[in-house]
Amino acid sequence: MPDTWQLGVGDEHARVAIVGCGGAGCNILRRVAAPQAIRIALNDTPHPAMAEVSSRVMVPANSLQAYASMDEKAVQTMETDEEKQISAVLLDRDVILILGGLGGELGGWGMSLVGRVARILGDTTLAFATVPFTIEGPIRRQLAEAQLRLLQKRVDGVVTFSNDGLLQVARDLPLAKAFTALGAIMARPASGLSEVLVRSDVAPLRRMLGRVREWRFGMGAGREKHRCFLAVEEAYASPWFTSLSAEVRHAVVLIASPDPGTDGAEILRQIRLRSPQAVLAWAVLPHPPEDDRAVVQVLGGV
Repeated sequence: MPDTWQLGVGDEHARVAIVGCGGAGCNILRRVAAPQAIRIALNDTPHPAMAEVSSRVMVPANSLQAYASMDEKAVQTMETDEEKQISAVLLDRDVILILGGLGGELGGWGMSLVGRVARILGDTTLAFATVPFTIEGPIRRQLAEAQLRLLQKRVDGVVTFSNDGLLQVARDLPLAKAFTALGAIMARPASGLSEVLVRSDVAPLRRMLGRVREWRFGMGAGREKHRCFLAVEEAYASPWFTSLSAEVRHAVVLIASPDPGTDGAEILRQIRLRSPQAVLAWAVLPHPPEDDRAVVQVLGGV
C-alpha cells in the first residue's frame, strides 16, 4: 500500500509567505486567514484589496514576462530591481504559496517571477491559479496556457481552478459574487497549509509536489452518521477536482472535524478507496467546537 504520512508533527512552525499577484491574486489574498504567515501583495498599481496587507511590491507589468522567462539555472543571480524587491520580502521563508489569475498581463507572469525568485532562494513553492472562462476567447486562453507552462517550470506545484467551474457551483450568482466565492474557496487550502506545516514537512512536501505535473482541488463537508463519506464524496465531485480519481498518485488531505481521531481515519480510508495508488500526506486543522460537520480538503496530484 502507498505511504501515508502526517503533516504538522514537530515544534518549529514552517515560515510561510503567501503572495497575491495581480488584481485576482490580491482579492484571493484578502480572504486568506493565516496568522502564522506573512502576506505579500504584488501589483503594478495600488489595488483596494491591498489595503489590509502590510507587505506590498509594485512592479511594472510590461517587463514581467521577460524577467519571469529567465531560467534560474542559466541566470542564477537576481539582476533586476523587480527581483530584488521580491527577494527582500521573501527572505528567511521556507514555503511560498502564490495566488493569482492566468490570462492577464500581470498576474500570470508575476506568479512565475515570484516562483523564479523563490527557487533561487531555495524555498518550496506551490501556486494556486485561476484559468479564464472558455467564452473569454482563444487569445486569452492561449495566453493563459503559455503562462501555465512557464509557471509549471518555475514552481514545485500548480493547482488550477477553471473559471468554468463557477458555472456549476454558482450558476445563479452575479459574476462579481461568483468570483468572490471562488476566491474564498482558493483561500482555504492556502490558509490550511500555512496553519499546519512545520519545518520538517518542507523537504518531503517539495518532493511530493514535484512528482506530478497537475494538481487539482476538491472540498466537501458532511454531517451526522455518514459525514466522512459525504465529505469525501463532495470533495471528489468538485468541478476543480479530477474526474479520474483512480489516477491520483499523490494527495495532500486537510481534515477538520469534531472527532479528528475517528473521523480522520475514516476520511483517509474513503480517499484510499477512491485513489488506491495515492501517497497521502494529511493534517488535522483546528475546528470550531460548535460545528458538527466533517470538512475535508483534498489537493490531488495526477
